[in-house]
Amino acid sequence: MMPVLAPHAVYFRQAVGSILAQTIEDLELVIVEDPSPASPRIDFDDPRVRHIRNPSRTSLVDQRNLALAEARAPIVAMLDADDIAEPARLERQLEFLHAHPDVGVIGSQLAVIDHDGRRVGTRAYPTEHAAIVAAMQRYNAIAQPSVMARKHVLTDAGGYQYRTYPVNEDYELWSRLAARGVRFANHPDALVQYRVHPSGTKSAMLRRMLRATIDVKQRYWRDQMDLHARLRLWGEHALLGLPPTWVLKLFVMTQYRGNT
Repeated sequence: MMPVLAPHAVYFRQAVGSILAQTIEDLELVIVEDPSPASPRIDFDDPRVRHIRNPSRTSLVDQRNLALAEARAPIVAMLDADDIAEPARLERQLEFLHAHPDVGVIGSQLAVIDHDGRRVGTRAYPTEHAAIVAAMQRYNAIAQPSVMARKHVLTDAGGYQYRTYPVNEDYELWSRLAARGVRFANHPDALVQYRVHPSGTKSAMLRRMLRATIDVKQRYWRDQMDLHARLRLWGEHALLGLPPTWVLKLFVMTQYRGNT
């Protein structure tokens, strides 16, 4: 499942190519594209690609839900249009789900890359369910572009629903699933190369992501927060008063481990 708006000519092809080159060949790639004046016409000569172009602008939530509805397999996976999946990503996550039928959603660690594809750091997440749920009160412990899930788990919960802000709909969904008793896991290896670049949505929407994060915490996790989580929440409130460039620098410094 890959939503896209104004796809980057290079990054988008790399993202799609990384899925079509997976060690598992029996797959379909559902791309849901919203129109943009800057969107190049990009076609893929592979019958496994289903490229759906919406006639008018919708929203990221709508794009994700349309891709979920169109997906024909019982297992679905996500990737953003500027990230890269490692060749064995789907195979390794699928093996894990087959071996652990109680797990509904699995993510992975992230390798952080820059605009040129250079590895600049890592993003680490807890691997076990209890640790993931405990971490959710502090931060989103499941990385959206690394997720593989059982489709019915997402559809039974109503899919992506978070519309207060057009970002962090994934954090709201994982929090909602946790409240429903769904079990989580993260693969111990970095199976996705997560691209951070100045023109990307990750940078442009950081302030809105911060506001949405605060809202999700207040909605789902406030009564479970320990002192560390409450201090972090207060710090996030304080960040809203800083210039956006400062917020981005602090975010990168605290969220990504640099290479050594």
